Amino acid sequence: MKKTNGFNLIELTIVLLILSLLLTKLLNPISAKIDYLRYQKTEKTLANIKQALLGFIAIHGRLPYPASNPETGLQDSNLRKKEAYLAWADLGVGRQDAWGNPFRYRVEDEYTEIPLYEKIFIKASNLRITDRKANYLTTKSGDSRVAAVIFSYGKNAIPDDDNANLNKTFVYDVYVENQFDDILTWLSRNTLVNYLPLP
Repeated sequence: MKKTNGFNLIELTIVLLILSLLLTKLLNPISAKIDYLRYQKTEKTLANIKQALLGFIAIHGRLPYPASNPETGLQDSNLRKKEAYLAWADLGVGRQDAWGNPFRYRVEDEYTEIPLYEKIFIKASNLRITDRKANYLTTKSGDSRVAAVIFSYGKNAIPDDDNANLNKTFVYDVYVENQFDDILTWLSRNTLVNYLPLP
């Protein structure tokens, strides 16, 4: 009887199974680390966008309109009272989050009009920020003092919770895998008052 020096089919299957289990154990932490780095990069880009909005208001005396086209990133005055894409070209900032999704933007209705300096002291903001349990992170009634909201749909590229409703309430919360991954920031009216040009 001949003796073979190689692996038989069962031994080879067992070796491949063990290798695949080891690779899975190694790749999961790497994937989580990549997602974490993308999350951090998106938060940094949102912080830069807030600074660009403050610069825009210092130059133009108002906030920009949303953009209708995420590719061109130019303001569209027809979207004055709607949520749409960030006017990234007019702001001179990045247009996408770390996953390649375009940023979304909603500005309080009259904050895109000139002279904003007079309106900002009498016009209450109705934009609201809550967490996933519907606890208000801004004032619930009266003036929320939120001038604009900028956000990313995150890794899953779809709006989570109330961020899908296109209303004036937005959800800001921690990342929960397969449940909530939107990354949101807002610009306070109290902050932008310091950047308004004097009348």
